[in-house]
Amino acid sequence: MNNYEFKLTPGYCLYNGIAVMSQSGSSICFIIENPENAALKERVKKAFDNYLSYVLKRPDCPDEFKLAPSVQFVEGDRVQLKKFVSRFYSELGREEVETADRASEATALTAPAAAVLLLDTLIMEARSKNATDIHIENNIVKFRVYGQLEVAEKLSVETCSELIQRIKFLAGMNVLERRRSQDGHFVYGNENPVFLRVSSVGVVGKNGEEAEESVVLRLLDTKRLPLLLEGLGFNQEQYIKIKNMNQNKNGLIVICGPTGAGKSTTAAALLLDIEKEHNGSVKILSLEDPPEYIIPGVTQIQIDEKINNSFANTLVHVFRQDPDVLMIGEIRDETSAVVAVRAAITGHLVIATLHTSSAAGVLLRLENLGVSRSLIVSVLKGVIVQELNHFKGHVNLMADVCVPCEKLAGTIDKQLSEQELEACFEHQTNYAELFHKTIEILKEPDTAKRVEVPVHPVIRRRKKKSQKKVG
Repeated sequence: MNNYEFKLTPGYCLYNGIAVMSQSGSSICFIIENPENAALKERVKKAFDNYLSYVLKRPDCPDEFKLAPSVQFVEGDRVQLKKFVSRFYSELGREEVETADRASEATALTAPAAAVLLLDTLIMEARSKNATDIHIENNIVKFRVYGQLEVAEKLSVETCSELIQRIKFLAGMNVLERRRSQDGHFVYGNENPVFLRVSSVGVVGKNGEEAEESVVLRLLDTKRLPLLLEGLGFNQEQYIKIKNMNQNKNGLIVICGPTGAGKSTTAAALLLDIEKEHNGSVKILSLEDPPEYIIPGVTQIQIDEKINNSFANTLVHVFRQDPDVLMIGEIRDETSAVVAVRAAITGHLVIATLHTSSAAGVLLRLENLGVSRSLIVSVLKGVIVQELNHFKGHVNLMADVCVPCEKLAGTIDKQLSEQELEACFEHQTNYAELFHKTIEILKEPDTAKRVEVPVHPVIRRRKKKSQKKVG
Protein backbone atom coordinates (compact mmCIF):
# COMPACT_ATOMS: atom_id res chain seq x y z
CA MET A 1 0.00 0.00 0.00
CA ASN A 2 1.98 2.97 -1.26
CA ASN A 3 -0.78 5.57 -1.13
CA TYR A 4 -1.60 6.63 2.43
CA GLU A 5 -4.07 9.38 1.58
CA PHE A 6 -7.33 9.36 3.49
CA LYS A 7 -10.21 8.96 1.05
CA LEU A 8 -14.01 8.93 1.17
CA THR A 9 -16.09 7.31 -1.52
CA PRO A 10 -17.99 9.65 -3.87
CA GLY A 11 -21.32 8.32 -2.61
CA TYR A 12 -20.50 9.26 0.97
CA CYS A 13 -19.25 12.70 -0.09
CA LEU A 14 -22.32 13.60 -2.14
CA TYR A 15 -24.81 12.23 0.37
CA ASN A 16 -23.26 14.03 3.35
CA GLY A 17 -21.91 17.14 1.60
CA ILE A 18 -18.27 16.70 2.56
CA ALA A 19 -15.04 15.80 0.76
CA VAL A 20 -11.28 15.81 1.27
CA MET A 21 -9.88 19.10 0.03
CA SER A 22 -6.19 18.55 0.81
CA GLN A 23 -3.97 16.40 3.00
CA SER A 24 -0.36 16.38 4.13
CA GLY A 25 0.33 13.39 6.33
CA SER A 26 -1.55 13.71 9.62
CA SER A 27 -2.89 17.17 8.63
CA ILE A 28 -6.11 17.16 6.60
CA CYS A 29 -8.61 19.75 5.37
CA PHE A 30 -12.22 18.95 4.42
CA ILE A 31 -14.61 21.00 2.31
CA ILE A 32 -18.09 20.87 3.86
CA GLU A 33 -21.41 22.30 2.69
CA ASN A 34 -22.83 22.79 6.18
CA PRO A 35 -20.11 23.73 8.70
CA GLU A 36 -22.76 23.74 11.44
CA ASN A 37 -23.19 19.98 11.12
CA ALA A 38 -21.21 19.05 14.24
CA ALA A 39 -22.24 15.38 14.13
CA LEU A 40 -20.84 14.91 10.62
CA LYS A 41 -17.61 16.67 11.51
CA GLU A 42 -17.21 14.45 14.58
CA ARG A 43 -17.81 11.27 12.55
CA VAL A 44 -15.24 12.29 9.95
CA LYS A 45 -12.71 13.19 12.65
CA LYS A 46 -13.21 9.80 14.29
CA ALA A 47 -12.79 8.03 10.94
CA PHE A 48 -9.58 9.96 10.27
CA ASP A 49 -8.25 9.12 13.77
CA ASN A 50 -8.96 5.43 13.18
CA TYR A 51 -7.20 5.67 9.83
CA LEU A 52 -4.14 7.33 11.37
CA SER A 53 -3.95 4.53 13.94
CA TYR A 54 -3.94 2.04 11.07
CA VAL A 55 -1.22 3.89 9.15
CA LEU A 56 1.01 4.31 12.23
CA LYS A 57 1.05 0.55 12.67
CA ARG A 58 2.49 0.05 9.20
CA PRO A 59 6.26 -0.67 9.12
CA ASP A 60 6.74 1.72 6.19
CA CYS A 61 4.70 4.54 7.72
CA PRO A 62 5.84 7.93 6.29
CA ASP A 63 7.30 10.41 8.79
CA GLU A 64 4.65 13.08 8.05
CA PHE A 65 2.01 10.78 9.58
CA LYS A 66 3.91 10.69 12.89
CA LEU A 67 3.23 14.37 13.58
CA ALA A 68 0.37 15.63 15.76
CA PRO A 69 -3.00 15.28 13.95
CA SER A 70 -4.69 18.40 12.58
CA VAL A 71 -8.23 18.43 11.13
CA GLN A 72 -9.72 21.54 9.50
CA PHE A 73 -13.03 22.27 7.79
CA VAL A 74 -13.64 24.85 5.02
CA GLU A 75 -17.12 25.84 3.91
CA GLY A 76 -17.86 25.31 0.21
CA ASP A 77 -20.83 25.13 -2.13
CA ARG A 78 -22.14 22.18 -4.13
CA VAL A 79 -20.21 23.11 -7.26
CA GLN A 80 -16.88 23.12 -5.41
CA LEU A 81 -17.75 19.87 -3.67
CA LYS A 82 -18.58 18.17 -6.97
CA LYS A 83 -15.25 19.25 -8.39
CA PHE A 84 -13.27 17.55 -5.62
CA VAL A 85 -15.41 14.42 -5.74
CA SER A 86 -15.14 14.24 -9.53
CA ARG A 87 -11.36 14.54 -9.34
CA PHE A 88 -11.31 11.67 -6.84
CA TYR A 89 -13.48 9.47 -9.04
CA SER A 90 -11.52 10.18 -12.20
CA GLU A 91 -8.29 9.15 -10.49
CA LEU A 92 -9.58 5.98 -8.77
CA GLY A 93 -12.21 4.63 -11.11
CA ARG A 94 -14.40 2.07 -9.32
CA GLU A 95 -11.89 1.09 -6.67
CA GLU A 96 -13.38 0.33 -3.26
CA VAL A 97 -11.81 2.60 -0.67
CA GLU A 98 -10.95 0.95 2.63
CA THR A 99 -10.95 4.21 4.55
CA ALA A 100 -14.58 4.90 3.74
CA ASP A 101 -15.52 1.41 4.92
CA ARG A 102 -13.86 2.14 8.27
CA ALA A 103 -16.09 5.18 8.59
CA SER A 104 -18.92 2.57 8.62
CA GLU A 105 -21.20 4.91 6.62
CA ALA A 106 -19.46 5.04 3.24
CA THR A 107 -21.25 3.44 0.32
CA ALA A 108 -19.72 2.70 -3.08
CA LEU A 109 -21.05 4.98 -5.81
CA THR A 110 -22.78 3.16 -8.62
CA ALA A 111 -21.34 3.54 -12.10
CA PRO A 112 -24.31 5.46 -13.62
CA ALA A 113 -24.38 8.00 -10.79
CA ALA A 114 -20.63 8.50 -11.00
CA ALA A 115 -20.80 9.02 -14.76
CA VAL A 116 -23.53 11.63 -14.26
CA LEU A 117 -21.37 13.50 -11.79
CA LEU A 118 -18.26 13.31 -13.94
CA LEU A 119 -20.06 14.52 -17.08
CA ASP A 120 -21.66 17.36 -15.14
CA THR A 121 -18.27 18.47 -13.84
CA LEU A 122 -16.55 18.23 -17.24
CA ILE A 123 -19.24 20.30 -18.96
CA MET A 124 -19.14 22.87 -16.17
CA GLU A 125 -15.36 23.24 -16.42
CA ALA A 126 -15.45 23.33 -20.22
CA ARG A 127 -17.98 26.16 -20.15
CA SER A 128 -15.97 28.09 -17.57
CA LYS A 129 -12.95 27.94 -19.90
CA ASN A 130 -15.02 28.88 -22.99
CA ALA A 131 -14.08 25.57 -24.59
CA THR A 132 -15.72 24.76 -27.92
CA ASP A 133 -15.18 20.98 -27.84
CA ILE A 134 -14.61 18.12 -25.44
CA HIS A 135 -12.48 15.24 -26.77
CA ILE A 136 -12.48 11.79 -25.12
CA GLU A 137 -9.95 9.27 -26.41
CA ASN A 138 -7.45 6.83 -24.91
CA ASN A 139 -8.98 7.46 -21.45
CA ILE A 140 -8.00 11.13 -21.64
CA VAL A 141 -10.40 14.09 -21.70
CA LYS A 142 -9.24 17.23 -23.51
CA PHE A 143 -10.81 20.66 -24.00
CA ARG A 144 -10.38 22.71 -27.16
CA VAL A 145 -9.79 26.26 -25.93
CA TYR A 146 -9.00 29.03 -28.43
CA GLY A 147 -8.24 26.44 -31.09
CA GLN A 148 -5.82 24.31 -29.04
CA LEU A 149 -6.37 21.10 -27.12
CA GLU A 150 -5.46 20.94 -23.44
CA VAL A 151 -5.67 17.92 -21.14
CA ALA A 152 -8.49 18.19 -18.59
CA GLU A 153 -8.68 14.73 -17.00
CA LYS A 154 -6.99 11.32 -17.14
CA LEU A 155 -9.52 8.57 -16.46
CA SER A 156 -9.37 4.91 -15.63
CA VAL A 157 -10.54 2.48 -18.32
CA GLU A 158 -13.75 1.68 -16.46
CA THR A 159 -14.54 5.32 -15.73
CA CYS A 160 -13.98 6.36 -19.35
CA SER A 161 -16.22 3.56 -20.61
CA GLU A 162 -19.02 4.56 -18.22
CA LEU A 163 -18.67 8.22 -19.19
CA ILE A 164 -18.93 7.43 -22.91
CA GLN A 165 -21.97 5.21 -22.33
CA ARG A 166 -23.65 8.04 -20.43
CA ILE A 167 -22.96 10.51 -23.25
CA LYS A 168 -24.21 8.12 -25.95
CA PHE A 169 -27.35 7.36 -23.96
CA LEU A 170 -28.20 11.07 -23.65
CA ALA A 171 -27.44 11.63 -27.34
CA GLY A 172 -29.83 8.88 -28.44
CA MET A 173 -27.04 6.72 -29.83
CA ASN A 174 -26.59 2.95 -29.67
CA VAL A 175 -24.72 2.41 -26.40
CA LEU A 176 -23.55 -1.08 -27.38
CA GLU A 177 -22.22 -0.07 -30.82
CA ARG A 178 -18.50 0.77 -30.63
CA ARG A 179 -17.21 0.10 -34.14
CA ARG A 180 -19.65 2.02 -36.32
CA SER A 181 -19.58 5.82 -36.47
CA GLN A 182 -22.55 7.54 -34.84
CA ASP A 183 -23.84 11.10 -34.43
CA GLY A 184 -26.27 12.50 -31.91
CA HIS A 185 -27.08 15.49 -29.76
CA PHE A 186 -28.71 16.46 -26.49
CA VAL A 187 -29.40 19.47 -24.28
CA TYR A 188 -27.72 19.42 -20.88
CA GLY A 189 -28.92 21.40 -17.87
CA ASN A 190 -32.20 23.06 -16.98
CA GLU A 191 -31.48 26.54 -15.61
CA ASN A 192 -28.51 27.26 -17.85
CA PRO A 193 -28.74 24.71 -20.69
CA VAL A 194 -26.06 23.91 -23.23
CA PHE A 195 -26.63 22.13 -26.56
CA LEU A 196 -24.11 19.37 -27.30
CA ARG A 197 -23.50 17.69 -30.63
CA VAL A 198 -21.86 14.28 -30.23
CA SER A 199 -19.71 12.33 -32.69
CA SER A 200 -18.44 8.83 -31.95
CA VAL A 201 -16.12 6.74 -34.13
CA GLY A 202 -14.43 3.41 -33.58
CA VAL A 203 -10.64 3.61 -33.56
CA VAL A 204 -7.90 1.03 -33.72
CA GLY A 205 -6.92 -0.10 -30.25
CA LYS A 206 -3.50 -1.00 -28.94
CA ASN A 207 -4.01 -4.63 -29.90
CA GLY A 208 -4.75 -3.69 -33.51
CA GLU A 209 -8.50 -4.15 -33.26
CA GLU A 210 -11.24 -1.51 -33.48
CA ALA A 211 -12.09 -1.89 -29.83
CA GLU A 212 -11.83 1.70 -28.68
CA GLU A 213 -13.80 4.87 -29.32
CA SER A 214 -13.08 8.51 -29.98
CA VAL A 215 -15.90 10.77 -28.81
CA VAL A 216 -16.09 14.50 -29.48
CA LEU A 217 -18.70 16.83 -28.02
CA ARG A 218 -19.27 20.25 -29.58
CA LEU A 219 -20.56 22.74 -26.99
CA LEU A 220 -23.16 25.23 -28.15
CA ASP A 221 -23.93 27.51 -25.26
CA THR A 222 -27.47 28.87 -25.57
CA LYS A 223 -26.51 31.98 -23.60
CA ARG A 224 -23.22 32.67 -25.33
CA LEU A 225 -23.55 35.79 -27.45
CA PRO A 226 -21.04 36.64 -30.19
CA LEU A 227 -18.37 39.23 -29.48
CA LEU A 228 -18.72 42.68 -30.96
CA LEU A 229 -16.79 43.25 -34.16
CA GLU A 230 -14.55 45.85 -32.53
CA GLY A 231 -13.56 43.38 -29.79
CA LEU A 232 -12.16 40.60 -31.96
CA GLY A 233 -8.64 41.95 -32.36
CA PHE A 234 -8.74 43.79 -35.69
CA ASN A 235 -6.92 47.12 -35.82
CA GLN A 236 -8.72 50.37 -36.67
CA GLU A 237 -7.94 50.26 -40.40
CA GLN A 238 -9.15 46.67 -40.67
CA TYR A 239 -12.28 47.48 -38.69
CA ILE A 240 -13.17 50.30 -41.11
CA LYS A 241 -12.67 48.05 -44.15
CA ILE A 242 -14.79 45.28 -42.62
CA LYS A 243 -17.54 47.77 -41.79
CA ASN A 244 -17.49 48.94 -45.42
CA MET A 245 -17.79 45.32 -46.60
CA ASN A 246 -20.73 44.79 -44.28
CA GLN A 247 -22.60 47.76 -45.72
CA ASN A 248 -22.89 46.13 -49.14
CA LYS A 249 -26.45 45.19 -50.07
CA ASN A 250 -25.24 42.26 -52.14
CA GLY A 251 -22.08 40.34 -52.84
CA LEU A 252 -19.91 37.71 -51.19
CA ILE A 253 -17.73 38.07 -48.09
CA VAL A 254 -15.52 35.08 -47.31
CA ILE A 255 -13.84 34.39 -43.97
CA CYS A 256 -11.07 31.84 -44.26
CA GLY A 257 -8.39 30.22 -42.16
CA PRO A 258 -7.49 26.89 -40.53
CA THR A 259 -9.64 24.93 -38.08
CA GLY A 260 -9.93 26.72 -34.76
CA ALA A 261 -9.09 30.12 -36.22
CA GLY A 262 -12.28 31.79 -34.98
CA LYS A 263 -14.00 31.99 -38.38
CA SER A 264 -17.45 31.28 -36.96
CA THR A 265 -16.90 33.90 -34.26
CA THR A 266 -16.06 36.55 -36.87
CA ALA A 267 -19.03 35.53 -39.02
CA ALA A 268 -21.37 35.81 -36.02
CA ALA A 269 -19.93 39.24 -35.21
CA LEU A 270 -20.61 40.38 -38.79
CA LEU A 271 -24.23 39.24 -38.56
CA LEU A 272 -24.69 40.92 -35.21
CA ASP A 273 -23.22 44.14 -36.63
CA ILE A 274 -25.65 44.02 -39.58
CA GLU A 275 -28.59 43.39 -37.26
CA LYS A 276 -27.69 46.35 -35.06
CA GLU A 277 -27.02 48.59 -38.05
CA HIS A 278 -30.43 47.93 -39.61
CA ASN A 279 -32.35 47.47 -36.34
CA GLY A 280 -34.50 44.60 -37.60
CA SER A 281 -35.26 46.07 -41.03
CA VAL A 282 -33.49 43.26 -42.90
CA LYS A 283 -34.10 39.51 -42.92
CA ILE A 284 -30.97 37.59 -41.92
CA LEU A 285 -30.78 33.82 -42.37
CA SER A 286 -27.95 31.51 -41.36
CA LEU A 287 -27.35 27.88 -42.30
CA GLU A 288 -25.02 26.20 -39.84
CA ASP A 289 -24.04 22.71 -38.78
CA PRO A 290 -24.59 23.43 -35.94
CA PRO A 291 -25.03 27.10 -34.88
CA GLU A 292 -22.04 28.27 -32.84
CA TYR A 293 -23.84 31.23 -31.27
CA ILE A 294 -27.39 32.28 -30.57
CA ILE A 295 -27.66 35.61 -32.42
CA PRO A 296 -30.61 37.89 -31.60
CA GLY A 297 -32.53 38.99 -34.68
CA VAL A 298 -31.07 36.26 -36.91
CA THR A 299 -33.11 33.31 -38.18
CA GLN A 300 -30.76 30.39 -37.59
CA ILE A 301 -31.34 27.05 -39.31
CA GLN A 302 -29.48 23.97 -38.14
CA ILE A 303 -28.43 21.49 -40.78
CA ASP A 304 -29.30 17.98 -39.56
CA GLU A 305 -29.01 14.99 -41.87
CA LYS A 306 -30.80 12.74 -39.34
CA ILE A 307 -34.11 14.56 -39.86
CA ASN A 308 -33.52 14.94 -43.61
CA ASN A 309 -32.76 18.61 -43.09
CA SER A 310 -29.69 18.44 -45.30
CA PHE A 311 -27.98 21.45 -46.81
CA ALA A 312 -29.39 20.71 -50.28
CA ASN A 313 -32.95 20.26 -48.99
CA THR A 314 -32.78 23.36 -46.83
CA LEU A 315 -31.60 25.54 -49.70
CA VAL A 316 -34.78 24.77 -51.62
CA HIS A 317 -36.76 26.61 -48.95
CA VAL A 318 -34.26 29.30 -47.94
CA PHE A 319 -34.95 31.68 -50.81
CA ARG A 320 -38.70 31.40 -50.18
CA GLN A 321 -37.99 32.99 -46.79
CA ASP A 322 -37.11 36.21 -48.66
CA PRO A 323 -33.71 36.82 -46.97
CA ASP A 324 -31.63 39.96 -47.40
CA VAL A 325 -28.52 38.49 -45.80
CA LEU A 326 -27.51 34.83 -45.95
CA MET A 327 -24.80 33.21 -43.89
CA ILE A 328 -23.46 29.81 -44.98
CA GLY A 329 -21.57 28.14 -42.15
CA GLU A 330 -19.02 26.55 -44.46
CA ILE A 331 -18.58 26.22 -48.21
CA ARG A 332 -17.53 22.59 -48.44
CA ASP A 333 -18.85 21.26 -51.75
CA GLU A 334 -20.06 22.25 -55.20
CA THR A 335 -23.65 22.74 -54.05
CA SER A 336 -22.81 25.23 -51.29
CA ALA A 337 -20.33 27.08 -53.53
CA VAL A 338 -22.83 27.50 -56.36
CA VAL A 339 -25.61 28.58 -54.00
CA ALA A 340 -23.39 31.15 -52.29
CA VAL A 341 -22.42 32.78 -55.59
CA ARG A 342 -25.95 32.49 -56.98
CA ALA A 343 -27.40 34.22 -53.91
CA ALA A 344 -24.81 37.00 -54.17
CA ILE A 345 -25.65 37.56 -57.84
CA THR A 346 -29.40 37.75 -57.19
CA GLY A 347 -29.16 40.64 -54.74
CA HIS A 348 -28.27 39.04 -51.40
CA LEU A 349 -25.32 39.74 -49.16
CA VAL A 350 -23.68 36.38 -48.46
CA ILE A 351 -21.22 35.70 -45.65
CA ALA A 352 -19.46 32.34 -45.75
CA THR A 353 -16.44 30.54 -44.31
CA LEU A 354 -13.91 28.52 -46.26
CA HIS A 355 -10.87 26.43 -45.33
CA THR A 356 -8.18 28.29 -47.26
CA SER A 357 -5.19 30.32 -46.15
CA SER A 358 -5.25 33.33 -48.50
CA ALA A 359 -7.48 35.54 -50.62
CA ALA A 360 -6.08 33.97 -53.78
CA GLY A 361 -6.83 30.58 -52.27
CA VAL A 362 -10.50 31.56 -52.10
CA LEU A 363 -10.57 32.16 -55.87
CA LEU A 364 -8.78 28.90 -56.64
CA ARG A 365 -10.92 26.87 -54.24
CA LEU A 366 -14.21 28.21 -55.61
CA GLU A 367 -13.00 27.49 -59.13
CA ASN A 368 -12.20 23.91 -58.11
CA LEU A 369 -15.78 23.63 -56.84
CA GLY A 370 -17.14 24.52 -60.27
CA VAL A 371 -17.68 28.30 -60.06
CA SER A 372 -16.32 30.32 -62.96
CA ARG A 373 -13.71 33.03 -62.32
CA SER A 374 -15.93 35.67 -63.95
CA LEU A 375 -18.77 35.01 -61.48
CA ILE A 376 -16.42 35.00 -58.50
CA VAL A 377 -14.86 38.32 -59.49
CA SER A 378 -18.26 39.92 -60.06
CA VAL A 379 -19.59 39.11 -56.55
CA LEU A 380 -16.54 39.01 -54.27
CA LYS A 381 -16.54 42.03 -51.94
CA GLY A 382 -13.82 41.01 -49.55
CA VAL A 383 -11.87 38.23 -47.85
CA ILE A 384 -10.87 38.02 -44.20
CA VAL A 385 -7.91 35.69 -43.65
CA GLN A 386 -7.34 34.92 -39.99
CA GLU A 387 -5.83 32.57 -37.43
CA LEU A 388 -5.16 32.64 -33.70
CA ASN A 389 -1.63 33.29 -32.50
CA HIS A 390 -0.70 31.49 -29.27
CA PHE A 391 2.33 32.80 -27.40
CA LYS A 392 3.22 32.22 -23.74
CA GLY A 393 -0.39 31.81 -22.67
CA HIS A 394 -1.63 34.81 -24.67
CA VAL A 395 -4.03 34.41 -27.62
CA ASN A 396 -4.25 37.12 -30.27
CA LEU A 397 -5.96 37.39 -33.64
CA MET A 398 -3.64 37.53 -36.64
CA ALA A 399 -5.61 38.77 -39.62
CA ASP A 400 -5.34 40.04 -43.19
CA VAL A 401 -8.36 41.94 -44.54
CA CYS A 402 -8.31 41.77 -48.34
CA VAL A 403 -10.34 43.92 -50.72
CA PRO A 404 -10.32 43.13 -54.49
CA CYS A 405 -8.60 45.69 -56.74
CA GLU A 406 -9.84 46.70 -60.16
CA LYS A 407 -7.10 44.66 -61.84
CA LEU A 408 -8.67 41.45 -60.47
CA ALA A 409 -11.24 41.66 -63.28
CA GLY A 410 -8.40 41.44 -65.79
CA THR A 411 -7.37 37.99 -64.53
CA ILE A 412 -10.50 36.22 -65.79
CA ASP A 413 -8.87 34.77 -68.90
CA LYS A 414 -5.36 34.44 -67.48
CA GLN A 415 -3.60 31.55 -65.77
CA LEU A 416 -1.90 33.22 -62.82
CA SER A 417 -0.10 31.80 -59.82
CA GLU A 418 -1.43 32.23 -56.30
CA GLN A 419 1.20 34.87 -55.61
CA GLU A 420 0.18 36.84 -58.69
CA LEU A 421 -3.47 36.65 -57.68
CA GLU A 422 -2.60 37.92 -54.21
CA ALA A 423 -1.26 41.09 -55.81
CA CYS A 424 -4.76 41.77 -57.13
CA PHE A 425 -6.02 42.46 -53.59
CA GLU A 426 -5.47 45.40 -51.30
CA HIS A 427 -4.20 43.95 -48.01
CA GLN A 428 -4.59 45.42 -44.53
CA THR A 429 -2.88 43.36 -41.81
CA ASN A 430 -2.47 43.71 -38.06
CA TYR A 431 0.93 41.99 -38.05
CA ALA A 432 2.73 45.08 -36.73
CA GLU A 433 0.39 45.37 -33.74
CA LEU A 434 0.83 41.66 -33.04
CA PHE A 435 4.61 42.04 -33.17
CA HIS A 436 4.52 44.86 -30.61
CA LYS A 437 2.24 42.78 -28.36
CA THR A 438 4.75 39.95 -28.52
CA ILE A 439 7.55 42.32 -27.50
CA GLU A 440 5.48 43.54 -24.54
CA ILE A 441 4.83 39.96 -23.45
CA LEU A 442 8.55 39.23 -23.54
CA LYS A 443 9.14 42.26 -21.33
CA GLU A 444 6.82 40.97 -18.62
CA PRO A 445 8.76 40.03 -15.44
CA ASP A 446 7.41 36.50 -15.26
CA THR A 447 8.31 35.66 -18.85
CA ALA A 448 11.37 37.78 -19.58
CA LYS A 449 14.35 35.82 -18.36
CA ARG A 450 17.81 37.28 -18.51
CA VAL A 451 20.20 35.16 -20.53
CA GLU A 452 23.65 34.93 -18.99
CA VAL A 453 26.34 34.74 -21.67
CA PRO A 454 29.30 32.64 -20.50
CA VAL A 455 32.57 34.55 -20.32
CA HIS A 456 35.80 32.88 -21.42
CA PRO A 457 38.27 32.40 -18.48
CA VAL A 458 41.04 34.39 -20.23
CA ILE A 459 38.71 37.38 -20.71
CA ARG A 460 37.57 37.11 -17.08
CA ARG A 461 41.22 37.25 -15.86
CA ARG A 462 41.95 40.26 -18.07
CA LYS A 463 38.92 42.08 -16.62
CA LYS A 464 40.11 41.41 -13.07
CA LYS A 465 43.61 42.73 -13.88
CA SER A 466 42.25 45.88 -15.49
CA GLN A 467 40.02 46.50 -12.47
CA LYS A 468 43.03 46.18 -10.12
CA LYS A 469 45.05 48.68 -12.17
CA VAL A 470 42.19 51.17 -12.11
CA GLY A 471 41.84 50.73 -8.34
